[in-house]
Amino acid sequence: MTRICTGLVVWTLVLIGTQVRAQDEKSLTRDEVAALKKRLVATFDALGQPPQGYSVEHEYFNLPAEAYKNSSSGLYNLIALSANRDYGTQRKMEEESGDFQKEYQKKMAEAQAKGDYQTMMQLSQELQQKASAMQLKAVETHKEPVHVNVQFNGNPGEVIDPDAVLFEQPGMIALKSNMEKSSETIHMYFDPVALKTTKQLSRISMTMPETGVAKRTALVNATIELSGPIAEIEPWAKKIDVKKVLGQIDSVK
Repeated sequence: MTRICTGLVVWTLVLIGTQVRAQDEKSLTRDEVAALKKRLVATFDALGQPPQGYSVEHEYFNLPAEAYKNSSSGLYNLIALSANRDYGTQRKMEEESGDFQKEYQKKMAEAQAKGDYQTMMQLSQELQQKASAMQLKAVETHKEPVHVNVQFNGNPGEVIDPDAVLFEQPGMIALKSNMEKSSETIHMYFDPVALKTTKQLSRISMTMPETGVAKRTALVNATIELSGPIAEIEPWAKKIDVKKVLGQIDSVK
């Protein structure tokens, strides 16, 4: 009976050890995840400064935690990762208003401490005038938000409408869609191999190794999506540092 119990305990420990090793093999390390996030940030940076008046108002990263092997080839399946940024004009106006409020409160406190009622009345008038001016400025300078999405290791298979091509360079192509009166969506596809000669293509078909890749954090292509006012996103998209984005992609062929 003792032998049976001992054998069961040993087998249980072996099974647990095997499961732990399997988990360790598929789990990405903190350094690997940090390196992947760095490539997402570098891709955002390749866009350069946002259009005038815009700033980042929200940011979200969708990072992987595991990498799985292809059971047939023994190589790693491609991991997926993405990030989103929302740009707007509201936060900048709020920051300017907040700075003014702090300055006003400081001056008012100093005037109150001195009993300087004339200065206090003057500051109150200035506050009303400034608040009205800032409210008018907020209305006049308001712009529709811009949404940017970056993702790696995808393949949309989109058909290329010749009239929708915004611009193209070796290794990338930018296509317009969802065009309305004043807004649209721009998809920029990056793949140094599959998109090397885009003028010969009628469909976006990016590199996707069927049997997997040797490096478990390999990034083989990238897509950047911009949505927002046409007057803002088209000039911004055309300023992108294409080489910097292509530099985030690994060579797998």
